[in-house]
Amino acid sequence: MRNILKIFILLGMISSIIYANGINRSIVKIYTVSKKPNYLEPWNSTVQRSTGSGSIIAGNRILTNAHVVANETFMEVKKYGDTKRYQAEVEFVSHDVDLALLKVKDKTFFKDTTPLEFDGLPNIQDKVTVYGYPMGGNTISVSTGIVSRIEHNRYVHSGQHFLSIQIDAAINPGNSGGPAISDGKIAGVVMQQIPGAQNIGYMVPVPIIKHFLKDIEDGKYDGFPQLGIYTEL
Repeated sequence: MRNILKIFILLGMISSIIYANGINRSIVKIYTVSKKPNYLEPWNSTVQRSTGSGSIIAGNRILTNAHVVANETFMEVKKYGDTKRYQAEVEFVSHDVDLALLKVKDKTFFKDTTPLEFDGLPNIQDKVTVYGYPMGGNTISVSTGIVSRIEHNRYVHSGQHFLSIQIDAAINPGNSGGPAISDGKIAGVVMQQIPGAQNIGYMVPVPIIKHFLKDIEDGKYDGFPQLGIYTEL
């Protein structure tokens, strides 16, 4: 009986390792060289290097944040378990909801990878796992937390208000653009945190992501409609 129990425990451990490796192979580290324009002194525009995270989705595309690739002049991506960097470029971008789709010129990049699927809108206290490449190391980082709030909030990149999900998983610079996974599927894209606060991070929810992906099916991005009405409190 004990031997049978040990076998079941071992099989469970093996399944967990296979599951984790499957997710890891869908996570991408993004290296960008950007040049933010200085409209007052154009000759003083500075070149910056930064990193972010992304996830491989259907169609040999990489989903990430718009602010990760904003003003980029050169970009490379690296997948889990591979030391080679591949040149990439922005295919579509939505600055209003802080999302971007990247494409890689060398299609061999996607060999041995599995595109992640999308989940629905999670419930409060649902468990989520954040994958990415934050500061503090070079290997993939995994942190877990729960959904704390689901409400309209300000997206820092655009200053506009859209539906967002607050989570208490650890989020640090470099996590931006990486996925929050629930039940093996993308529950959101990590986008921002509150500086100075602990365990307060936000992600773009799946309904917003699907709206973005649906919008670009005709080859161009139209954005989210606005009434053009503003109020003062």
